Amino acid sequence: MRNRPTASAKFELLARELEQQIAAGVLRSGDRLPSVRQACATRGVSPSTVFQAYYLLESRGLVRAVPRSGYFVAARADGVLLAEPRTSEPQSGTQPVEVNNLVCAILGSARARDIVPFGSAFLNPYLFPLDRLRRALVSSTRRLEPWNMVDDLPPGNLRLKREIAKRYLRQGLAVATDEIVLTHGAMEALNLCLSAVARPGDAVVVESPTFYVALQPCSAWACMPSKCPPMSARASISAAWRR
Repeated sequence: MRNRPTASAKFELLARELEQQIAAGVLRSGDRLPSVRQACATRGVSPSTVFQAYYLLESRGLVRAVPRSGYFVAARADGVLLAEPRTSEPQSGTQPVEVNNLVCAILGSARARDIVPFGSAFLNPYLFPLDRLRRALVSSTRRLEPWNMVDDLPPGNLRLKREIAKRYLRQGLAVATDEIVLTHGAMEALNLCLSAVARPGDAVVVESPTFYVALQPCSAWACMPSKCPPMSARASISAAWRR
């Protein structure tokens, strides 16, 4: 019978796994380690085990503690930065796309109960806190004002628009509420953008690889995607446009 790891072995094992991730570049300088609560939940260990592992990594100079923020990967002592991951180099040129069948096939796989569909954005139904959602829905409908049922009709909820405008203002941008368009997700936003500025046959620059569902609006509007390599994680959008 296999012996279960002792408490000391558990924190040393956790520290070793994190140290390997740091050495491999999975965790980079400045990255935040999982919180103590997250580590306890995902690894099934006690808070003291997680703290001991983090203390050990801190004593080795691999992580640093930030008050009220958690533990972060420390900069390398030699000052050497790990190389950035290589980006893809897609072939240039435009081409038509037809992804509807692919999207339907992947969405269909999400209904299968014996596989984990990594290509789908839908979580396993058992991961949803259905009991809490049910209680929240019942509680909110009891306080629902009848006129609230029509607040979200076009041109959109005015209170939400005001909050978005205030967030823009904190970023130094003055945006009127009637200039803000509310959508029911990113896909509707992409469709609206293409319908406003693109015509059939226009070239649309997309990163390659990209989220396959994002190509659906191009297909619907008969646009021609033009592939470009993704930007480095550390490159800014403005720098990319200057190039």
